[in-house]
Amino acid sequence: MKKYKIHKGQPESLREEDILKYKDFGRLRHQYDQVTKRPKQPLYKNPYMFLVLVIIILLALMLAGEI
Repeated sequence: MKKYKIHKGQPESLREEDILKYKDFGRLRHQYDQVTKRPKQPLYKNPYMFLVLVIIILLALMLAGEI
């Protein structure tokens, strides 16, 4: 079993700007959802991402010597 060390020191004091930054729960939730949730539209249905996928596949085929 691992031994854990608990460092008991002075807690860091938060500045007023840091506190106000996280008081807007709607914005915080939106940022959280952007990071954790999958996009609603699949990559192959998004025109920009589809073009990027096609370019990556073509580059991979060119490097492999198939084209």
